[in-house]
Amino acid sequence: MKMRNDDLKKITEIKQYLLDPPVSFKLYDYALNYLNDAISVLKGYPAAKDTADYLQNILPAIENKNLSQEELRKILKDAGIKISALTNK
Repeated sequence: MKMRNDDLKKITEIKQYLLDPPVSFKLYDYALNYLNDAISVLKGYPAAKDTADYLQNILPAIENKNLSQEELRKILKDAGIKISALTNK
């Protein structure tokens, strides 16, 4: 999938954050911001629809803070891997 340079830069920064999320009590808030940014970028690319949908589906659990820090970190890493698959094509 070919992305515009600005979008590729932004999605790469998000991917790096998600692959190695910080240990922080504000992780939920940071994650929401990054995921929402990723969704808004990916919605512009039809080939990224599945990944954007996946990110959209994990938002409610993060918004409700129903996850332990460890579960949240695992979900974020999985999201980063899905985004990586898009940028490595």
